[in-house]
Amino acid sequence: MLRLLAILPLLLLSLTALAQNPLEIQPQAAELWYGKLDADVREFRFLIEVNQQGTGRTAVLTSFDEGSTRFKLDRFQVAERLFEFELKSTKAIYSGQLNEAGDVVTGNWQQGPANLPLRFERVEAVPIEQPDEVWVGTLNAGFQKLKMQFRIFRTDEPEQLLLFDSLNQSAGGFRGKAKLTGSEVEFSVPALGATFTGSKSADGKLLEGKFKQGPGEFPLQLEWRDEPELATAIIRRRPQTPQPPYAYRSEEVRFANSAAGIELAGTLTLPEGAGPFPAAILVSGSGPQDRDETILEHKPFHVLADHLTQAGIAVLRYDDRGVAESGGKFSTATSEDFTGDALAAFAYLQGRAEIASGRVGIIGHSEGGLIAPWAAVRNPNVAWIVLLAGPGVNGEQILYSQGQLLLKAEGADEAALARQRLVQETLIGLLREQDGNSDRETLGQRGVELLSQKLRAIAPPAGQPEGTDPNPLAEPDSETSQALIKSLVLANLGVMDTPWFRLFVRHEPGPILQQVKCPVLAVNGSKDLQVDPQLNLPAIEKALRAGGNTDVTIRELQGLNHLFQSCQTGAASEYEQIEETLAPQLLETVVSWIQSKAGGRK
Repeated sequence: MLRLLAILPLLLLSLTALAQNPLEIQPQAAELWYGKLDADVREFRFLIEVNQQGTGRTAVLTSFDEGSTRFKLDRFQVAERLFEFELKSTKAIYSGQLNEAGDVVTGNWQQGPANLPLRFERVEAVPIEQPDEVWVGTLNAGFQKLKMQFRIFRTDEPEQLLLFDSLNQSAGGFRGKAKLTGSEVEFSVPALGATFTGSKSADGKLLEGKFKQGPGEFPLQLEWRDEPELATAIIRRRPQTPQPPYAYRSEEVRFANSAAGIELAGTLTLPEGAGPFPAAILVSGSGPQDRDETILEHKPFHVLADHLTQAGIAVLRYDDRGVAESGGKFSTATSEDFTGDALAAFAYLQGRAEIASGRVGIIGHSEGGLIAPWAAVRNPNVAWIVLLAGPGVNGEQILYSQGQLLLKAEGADEAALARQRLVQETLIGLLREQDGNSDRETLGQRGVELLSQKLRAIAPPAGQPEGTDPNPLAEPDSETSQALIKSLVLANLGVMDTPWFRLFVRHEPGPILQQVKCPVLAVNGSKDLQVDPQLNLPAIEKALRAGGNTDVTIRELQGLNHLFQSCQTGAASEYEQIEETLAPQLLETVVSWIQSKAGGRK
């Protein structure tokens, strides 16, 4: 998926939501283990579900304070009194000892430099914690409204224990302190540099005050709740995710990108039989992606690989550099570097006896649809390419387009759309103007000046009734607005002032596409709001045909979003709610086209 340049949340949280209610357990769960991880500034609550599968056991870990996200545990084993598992996707390892009764495990959670004690108890249901006070409110942070929850647990100390949750950012369990003096309250969350100070209403049901984080200070009203607001802990159904045993061979492989000095890890699936088989390499969209391009428990590349392999086409999918089991560093890499990784995968398949070396192609999704043509130009032996929601115009145009379309889908009004576009244009223009010659502090100062100046130009006329536009940016010279502008500029520059972004906004796909001589299939969903088919498909076709390529197939599939799910609006908020991972019409389109060019089972 292409990285979004929208207005980033004020709270720069990297994890996902809170859920304290009992989990809807799978009926076949043989054992349940519950534990709390004290990570100093945060508390994580984990549930492990152990299930019998044939002669072995599998386990799933749910992290309640990360949006009830579920992780299938790797290398889970209980031998004698040793209780161990590994979570490769987050590079976490747990090792513990069972007590004699077999109902408590004491051990350590290791992840990166952290080595933290973690105790699991065997339970029949998830324990429910009841705070002494719960306060919930929504902060208007300009382009986003952030729903916040403060859970307070009374102690004998002058300051009470507080746990902070950013509900719609799916991040909970941040430790803090609550100080209550008569009708005055003060909440602090040191890990986020955030505080709230306010006063109780006469009936004790409201808190009126100000929320501060970094340079930002915003009015915030909190309401008393009898119980915490819960992000419902559900088991997301992903019925298309393939389950073993597979009807084909699956092999874990490693291959080198010698030019970059790194080794990449992936999965090669091979149809039954001797071969040689046609083959496809799957190249993911932007952002750090694992080999399945996992998003919201959907695994699009696993589904696609399964479908292709059963159709007689071998598939290699791999973790991005610096992700999961692949080496290298993701944060400093650009699309050009990722093209080198795709070509390393291509070279690896050329050396496999089971693969028909003249029938190997590349399927790229989103940014991968930019990489696939680049790889085909650099190595003319690439037999064919498939562009799934690939860009046909430069990144700057795509970001402007998706910024407007995504906000519209979420119900934004014209004023919000205008400000969104203005912020994007201002900051991208700033990067072009400076061209990497300024330090981040100088860029930030200049960005604040430019953005303030441009917001003044579109501010509502003087004398407009108060409350007509409640957005803080409607009054750009106010103290609140200036703090917000600074936060927005610095947060966005953290994403934009990178080698990847600078190349992405400038790169023109057209000249590369004009050099592609192999067969090309370009597919978009009609409701793709991130890579608009009306903007990109015509540009792709025009460039390919301008270069003399006559084997070009363009398809706009009706009713599909950027992930190629059947959808209602195409809004990003739908991705998680939809059970379908890949629409059958997408799978059929891709398989039949590849078979027509490279072979495979009919």
